[in-house]
Amino acid sequence: MSTRTTAVAAAGLALLLGAAGCGRDDAAAAAPAGARPAACRTAQLSWRLTGLPGRAHHSPAATLSATLRSARACAFAGYPELDVYVGKGPDVPARPERGAGPVRVELHPGHTLTFPVFYAPSVLPDGSCFLPADTTPSISVRPPHAHDASLLRLSDARGRFERMQVCGTAMRLGSPRLR
Repeated sequence: MSTRTTAVAAAGLALLLGAAGCGRDDAAAAAPAGARPAACRTAQLSWRLTGLPGRAHHSPAATLSATLRSARACAFAGYPELDVYVGKGPDVPARPERGAGPVRVELHPGHTLTFPVFYAPSVLPDGSCFLPADTTPSISVRPPHAHDASLLRLSDARGRFERMQVCGTAMRLGSPRLR
């Protein structure tokens, strides 16, 4: 009799834990005020990569902005994955800048998180350029802890398309600002 009771209790516990795991997203959506929001997903964010003209030495060449377009707040915990690449050929991924602080921001509807992007946008002194503008590189971005990415285009401050050129082999993301 005790073997049967143990088996029924184990099956009930497994069913309870399985149901709790399956309902995570619905539970987070119906969570009471003050509860931590779920991680930001690709579909919730609108991304923009804006080139900055006339940049001075040690200043960003562009800004990467993520605006929350959904009706519910989400948690942006970490740095986005930004990658500039040419087909299956060369790529330049962005990494957090040395000394950039940790990111843990609760993003509310309509608010924007902006990251400065540091890279060499013009030909290096030796005359080389790793990803020249005539190769028309692709640009993808993915929020932290997400599995799918969005494709971007580099634009100027007015939203006009610009060809992206990355002449070094590294890009860095600085600490974000919330707007």
